[in-house]
Amino acid sequence: MLQAVAVDALQLAIPLATAIPLLGSNVRGILETVLFIVQVKDDVKMKKAQCQLLAERVVTISAAITTELMKADPATLARRENSVVALLGTLRRIQTFLQELTSASLARRIFNRGDVGGKLTLFRQQLDTAIDVFHITEDMRTEDALTLLSTAVKEGEDKRDILLMNSLLRPVATASYLARAPGSGCFAGTRKSLIDQISTWFNKSGSQVPQMFWLSGLGGTGKTAVSHTVCEKMHANGQLGASFFFSRDEADRRRVASIIPTLAFQLASVNSAYRRKLCDVLKAHPDAPSHAQQYQLKELLLDPLKEVPSLPPYLIVLDALDECDKERAMEGGDLIPLILRELPNSGLNIKVLITSRPERSIKNMFNARGRGMKIYDTSVLHDMDQSVVKEDIASYLTYHLQRIQADRNLTPPWPGDQVLNNLVTRAGLFFIFAATIVNFVADTYYSPRAQLQRLLYSGNSELRATYMQVDFLYSQVLRISVEGRVDASELCVRFVKIVGAIVLLQDPLSISALAHLLAHDVADLEGALSPLHSLLDVPSDRDEPVRIFHPSFRDFLLIQGRCQDSRFAVSEGRTHTHLALCCLKVMLRHLKRNICDIGDDIVLNSEIPDLEKKLRKCIPPELSYACRHWGEHLSHAARDTDHWKELIERLSEFTSTKLLYWIEALSLEGRFPLCISNLVTVIPWCKANAVGPKISNLIYDAYRLVLDFHQVIDVSAVQLYHSALIFIPNCSLLHAYQHELPRVRMTTPRTDEWDVSLLVLEGHRSSVNMASFSREGSRAASASDDGDVRIWDTLDGGQVSCLKGHEGAVKSVEYSPDSSFIVSGGSDATIRLWDAVTGFNISTLTGHKGCVNSAIFSSDGCNIVSASEDSTLCIWDTLENKLLASLNGHSGPVTCVTFLADGSRILSGSVDSTIRLWDLKTKSTVEVLHCASAILSLAVSPPLQNPIFLSGSQDGVITIRDVGSLKEVGHLIGHAAAIKSVTFSSHGEKVVSGSSDGAIRVWDAAGRSCVAEYRGHSGPVECTRFTPDGTRILSSSTDRSIRMWDASVEGVHGLKEYVMTVQITDNLEHVVSGSTDGKFALWKTSDGSMVYEVNVHRGIIHCLALSHDDKAVASGSADHTICILNMDNGSNVATFEGHTDEVYTVEFSSNSSLLVSASQDGQAKIWDVSTRKLKRSFTHSNSVGGASFSPDDKLICSGTMDGAVYVWNVETGHRVAILNEYPSPVLCTLFSPNGKWLVSWFEDEAVKVWKVQGTKFQPSPYQEWRLDRRTDIANSRDGKELPKYDDLLPSDEPLYLQEDGWVTSAPTGKRICWVPPSRRQPWLRTLWESLKGIFITGSQAGVLTIVDLTFALE
Repeated sequence: MLQAVAVDALQLAIPLATAIPLLGSNVRGILETVLFIVQVKDDVKMKKAQCQLLAERVVTISAAITTELMKADPATLARRENSVVALLGTLRRIQTFLQELTSASLARRIFNRGDVGGKLTLFRQQLDTAIDVFHITEDMRTEDALTLLSTAVKEGEDKRDILLMNSLLRPVATASYLARAPGSGCFAGTRKSLIDQISTWFNKSGSQVPQMFWLSGLGGTGKTAVSHTVCEKMHANGQLGASFFFSRDEADRRRVASIIPTLAFQLASVNSAYRRKLCDVLKAHPDAPSHAQQYQLKELLLDPLKEVPSLPPYLIVLDALDECDKERAMEGGDLIPLILRELPNSGLNIKVLITSRPERSIKNMFNARGRGMKIYDTSVLHDMDQSVVKEDIASYLTYHLQRIQADRNLTPPWPGDQVLNNLVTRAGLFFIFAATIVNFVADTYYSPRAQLQRLLYSGNSELRATYMQVDFLYSQVLRISVEGRVDASELCVRFVKIVGAIVLLQDPLSISALAHLLAHDVADLEGALSPLHSLLDVPSDRDEPVRIFHPSFRDFLLIQGRCQDSRFAVSEGRTHTHLALCCLKVMLRHLKRNICDIGDDIVLNSEIPDLEKKLRKCIPPELSYACRHWGEHLSHAARDTDHWKELIERLSEFTSTKLLYWIEALSLEGRFPLCISNLVTVIPWCKANAVGPKISNLIYDAYRLVLDFHQVIDVSAVQLYHSALIFIPNCSLLHAYQHELPRVRMTTPRTDEWDVSLLVLEGHRSSVNMASFSREGSRAASASDDGDVRIWDTLDGGQVSCLKGHEGAVKSVEYSPDSSFIVSGGSDATIRLWDAVTGFNISTLTGHKGCVNSAIFSSDGCNIVSASEDSTLCIWDTLENKLLASLNGHSGPVTCVTFLADGSRILSGSVDSTIRLWDLKTKSTVEVLHCASAILSLAVSPPLQNPIFLSGSQDGVITIRDVGSLKEVGHLIGHAAAIKSVTFSSHGEKVVSGSSDGAIRVWDAAGRSCVAEYRGHSGPVECTRFTPDGTRILSSSTDRSIRMWDASVEGVHGLKEYVMTVQITDNLEHVVSGSTDGKFALWKTSDGSMVYEVNVHRGIIHCLALSHDDKAVASGSADHTICILNMDNGSNVATFEGHTDEVYTVEFSSNSSLLVSASQDGQAKIWDVSTRKLKRSFTHSNSVGGASFSPDDKLICSGTMDGAVYVWNVETGHRVAILNEYPSPVLCTLFSPNGKWLVSWFEDEAVKVWKVQGTKFQPSPYQEWRLDRRTDIANSRDGKELPKYDDLLPSDEPLYLQEDGWVTSAPTGKRICWVPPSRRQPWLRTLWESLKGIFITGSQAGVLTIVDLTFALE
């Protein structure tokens, strides 16, 4: 910031200096030199602060003197000549010194010599002396000049802040009150009582005054005019904080994600203190505007506002909320619930005015919150005193008609009291009626008298329906537009085509863009709109958007029965068909690969220079519109149209030739999520309309591609080609776009089908114990041993929020029946109640003495029942947050609890092998069922004729019991281990179960047979749930992941056993793998084919090591043994036995004569390969995770699960050193290739480096080493030697698999490609390997992937 201030000041002062003869070029030269030094920040890094301080000092003085001397007369200049000359002497010395620094190389030499600090100090002292001599403060009026300088600098800061906010917040400029036409408010004198009511509410203070006001009213009653007037009044008083005028005509003005960033931008424009706080947030967290709404509200609005001292009262206006997009069936998504929840508790003097139609969903949002408190004021426009409304409409009509009379020289009285009363009566409560009349009569193309006469001529004056008079008015305007025309029929057809398109566009388009989209002549299109200026806002500029004046006109044209003249009625289905066809044609005409000419480099979108400029040049508005909205139009297209055949033909052409380029374009525009939403709407349309397998398959393949690769294509469009096409299966999409395959190739055969797992949700750092769907299925909550509850978007797998509060593992999570709240239970013996929208921890319930394994809501959401390790169940009141009762009876930990359908009884299961039925009224046990094994899960069917419940037990059996009699009526058998979860679908037709055997099974409830089995998790499945509609299944596992499955797919999918460890031979010709079933396999890297597979061990193969001549391979296993295998045929050469627990690591010495192994038994052992005997054992304090030889084979290093690193002498067996410096399990430890360094990699990704000095090991002072990218440091602060990155690791292992899926070049950090979750498990280090550009990875789904990345590394 200091540098920026100095630069601004210097640039201001330099031109002023030239105008002073006495100072002349000296001051200018000095200022220019100082400016150079300030800007050359890299060359003066060591002394930058001092240089900037001097620069600022010189500039301030020079600017003040310059300003004053410019105003001085010659006599004054003469009197001050001596002082000026003295000052010039000081400035010249500074100039001489600074001019020496204009040479970059000389500057480095001077600065490295370290003598600058003293000189800078001396110059500052000399300047102070010169100032005293000059008597600036006494004899020269510098205040004005300094104020000028300060103002200029401040304006520069403001400009930078605004640029920062504009680039990151991307506010919707057209949503602001200031973007509206000045005359858009209420007519003077109208709506006075309502506006006074709102003003009184805003100005009233006190804890009892609600901070929100909801103004509701039917369409056309003037809500937006009221909002505009309130904004106008508050803006004049400096009390308008922000406004957002929603519009369904404009995507940006209805997009949920844009609301809070736009409000923040506007608020920052009126309050500079808040702006500075907001900019601090944006600099620290530039991605904050893209976060979920609760984070946007907290990070962009509430938190920075709380830091503003003495924040004045502000009003925020949200107009026409009903025109905002819905998320989770709520207009504005979580915005209103968030405001209702957070604003009253914020302590901020901010109030919110909301206007909307009285939609039920909006009513429900207001009524569902507050829990009995009055948290908003309200007024209903259409329920106001009708006499007051009529007076207001009469005033409006009188004024405007009189103005027309004067402007058009009409003879008074006109229109007369009788006509005026007639118009007022017809208008009813609708201001839009009055406004449309005025616009229509004022049309300069016609006589006002004739226009008014046409409107008044009607054979039906009866008000039979709410909107009848408004509809009649619209009908009259349209009839008049074609009245007397011989081509009226053609004009009506043109109207339906053009205006129908305008009212159904998802975003308003300019005349020019609309003409290009519709393939219509621009002049003819303008001619079609010219008689409709009373209904449409048609700008004179062809590049400005055309809009309808009021949504009621759209309703009039689209709602069946309202437009009585069929010539003008718009068929929604037919118009959508036409628009879909137009969109497809535009995309077919324009889309291509590399549409913005960005090249083929692997870069993120954010790294592309001048991307916005390139987008404007290469993607015209009509193409951008088509890319964003073709799917929406297609999903509403009607089949019975003349365009149907052509539509299907163009759709076929688009999907087979342009689909990938469409995805690329949306990614570059920053609108990649629209790929998913478009395809989600098109897939069921294709199925319903039987468009044929070619189109359907391509659409589905594209949907799966954007789901599997959404994390990477969202941020990098080129990864569509460099990653997605490498890994997708052998599908229709691959065949259609074979020509776009990159040079990088996957050598292993492609699968024939997409994975049954639709999504993999990644983010938890430990076992995921439970997952739960919200009522509508758009959100999922998960509970993990990492202590977090996370909320996910189930459409694209994005994380919405993370709820922190538990002081240990979270074992249980459930949504309330209405999805307003979440309950979680944890190992800290607490139950936490969360607001599902805001993430606010409403209450913490304490009472259990052990881990809470399960906590569920009653059907009305008023109670929670919890089950605990302390063998008890507790019943809680959610409204008063208190314990109602504790149920005792189990003799062991209670694992699960569920309500019966009537809500008056519950079932609980325990490790004591019993199920208990409880009566909630009496708080007592009704019956005890004794089982053969511990009960781990329970599920009750939905209300059926013969309801049943299921219990899952430790022995792997699911037992079916009748609810009425509690007797066993059957079993579901198939799992090989404990049943951790069992759940019914919403209709009770299917059951899904999850087991410790890693499988998810789907059962037919009636037939009691298994219809599907899914495998993909690499650990026990802890939880399974159906979506509310039964189409998908959610599962969570100890492998840290959550997966979403397609519940409609039957059969067995995935492998029971999978690859656990891989290695690449030094000649790059083969890959060896070890599996969970103890099998060893050899694969060709050239085509991924298996050479052979042999059974070697009786347990999991954890590790493999290749001899240095690639002739032998060693394997370590969970069966405690080590085998030496012949690489030629896989035959077992030797078996080493001696470990008493699982073997985690094996490694050959440099000449392959010795082998070191590390085991969970706390031992590292050295084996003689030739004699096949144990040579030495090394005992540790804990399990040993890794061990390796030094390059000269004289030492071995080993790391343990308690974080200790050991060094041993191979020959003597003595311990050379123990390094206890980091409390995290050691994943691997090794010596650098040159033997100078010892490197250890820990479970939390930390890397520690020690310098090897004989038997001493000196820790590296640099603490931020990483193995996944270069971290070279030129010099240490204390002069100690630091290693180079290339010194630490072998140079032939340049690739690294990041936990987020990126394969990067470790030496450079360059991104190479991205591996989808179905093909990786990066946190399991043995499951991926690289050597000289060959990259291999395995996955829990049993897939082995070999990729040749040598081309990418060139």
